[in-house]
Amino acid sequence: MTATATDTDTIAALLNELRTATNAIAGDEWLSSDLAATPKAEISQLGSDGKPLQALDSAGVGFLTPMISFLEEPLNQLRGNPDGVQQGAGEFQNASKAAAALAEEYSSKAGSETSGWSGQSATDYAKTGKELADGVLSVAETALTNATALIKAGEVVAQVVAEVTRLITEAIGKIVPIMTEAIAAAPATFGQSIAVAIPQCVQIAVDCGVQIAAKLAELLASGENLIKLVEGAQAVLKIVKQALSVIGEQAQGTAELPTAKKVTA
Repeated sequence: MTATATDTDTIAALLNELRTATNAIAGDEWLSSDLAATPKAEISQLGSDGKPLQALDSAGVGFLTPMISFLEEPLNQLRGNPDGVQQGAGEFQNASKAAAALAEEYSSKAGSETSGWSGQSATDYAKTGKELADGVLSVAETALTNATALIKAGEVVAQVVAEVTRLITEAIGKIVPIMTEAIAAAPATFGQSIAVAIPQCVQIAVDCGVQIAAKLAELLASGENLIKLVEGAQAVLKIVKQALSVIGEQAQGTAELPTAKKVTA
C-alpha cells in the first residue's frame, strides 16, 4: 500500500491490519510453543517478593544458600510493579475509547448533516467522511494494540516468574532430603557424608539453572515476536496518518463542498 493512497477501501484495509495485530497479541500468537503450554499466572505475580531459597533455612541447611543463590537472580530481574503495567495499559485503553467515540460521533454527524444531499458532492463527502472515521478508528485501534501488548507482556513475565519459582521449589525439594540425610550421618562419617552431598546438591541447582535459562530464552524470543507485532501496528498507523494528511489537503482544496444540491420534496 502506498502512503498517498486515500481511498476508502485502502484505509479500511489498514484498519483491518491493525485489528488483526491486536487479535494476534490478545490470542497469544506471539508466544513460543513452550510458553504457550506453561500454566497461566495472574499479573500480580510480577510484584511477588517470595524467596524460595529461604526453605533451606527452614530445613536447617541454610549454609547451602550462598552456593546456589544464582537460582534466585532471574526472579530479581523479572519482578516489577504490576500496578505500573496496568496503569500504563489503562491510559492506552482510555485513549482508544476516546478516539473510538470521536470516530463514531464524526461518522454519525457526517451522515445526519448530509442526509438531504444528492449528487457527486454528496457521494464525495460521504466517502471522505468514511475515510476520516476509519482513520480515527485506526488511532483508536493502535492505542488498543499497545494496551493489549502491555497487559499481555506483563502477564507472560508473571507467568515466567511463577514458573521459575516452581522450578526452584522443586529443586529445593530434592536438595533438602539429601542434605538432611547427610547431616544425620555426619557424626558416623566424620563429616564425609556432607562433603559428598554438597556437590550433589549443587549439581541439582545447576540442572535447575539450565531449565530456568531455557524459560528465559523462550521469554526473550516471545518478547521479540511481540515487539514485531507492535512495531508493525505503528508502521500501519504511520501510513494512516499520511493518508489522513492527504485527505486534509484535498478537503482544503475543495472548500466548495457545501454547494452540494439538496433533495427537494
